Amino acid sequence: MKEKIEYYTITPNLKQLYGKKVFKDTEFTEQTEDGRVKQEFKDLTLTTTIETKQEQGQYSIEEYSKVSVKVPEGTVLIWSELEGFIIPQASVCTLEELKKTIGEIEEIYSGEEIKDDTKGNEGKDI
Repeated sequence: MKEKIEYYTITPNLKQLYGKKVFKDTEFTEQTEDGRVKQEFKDLTLTTTIETKQEQGQYSIEEYSKVSVKVPEGTVLIWSELEGFIIPQASVCTLEELKKTIGEIEEIYSGEEIKDDTKGNEGKDI
């Protein structure tokens, strides 16, 4: 039995995220709504300061953390309500960039003639 072989694409996550692309002259100061995370960006360095104070029974707990990360020019930072600006773990793009990529993919595969898309599968059940 010969079945048509088709091309499939991994479905992208289309959730929109607030973010910004940073350059040499980018500077900003931000903080999360609860004020726990404060950030400064200057000279391609993202400095994050986290301060928390809490009471647990008779204990008073204070946490202080400061991390600085030097990023390459053109890095995209994504806003997280809990963490402030973060460096995304996955590749991100704008809608315009996504449209361009989809157009390029369509161009690549639309010009391809697949007359016998069972090639190499002769005599095999797929």
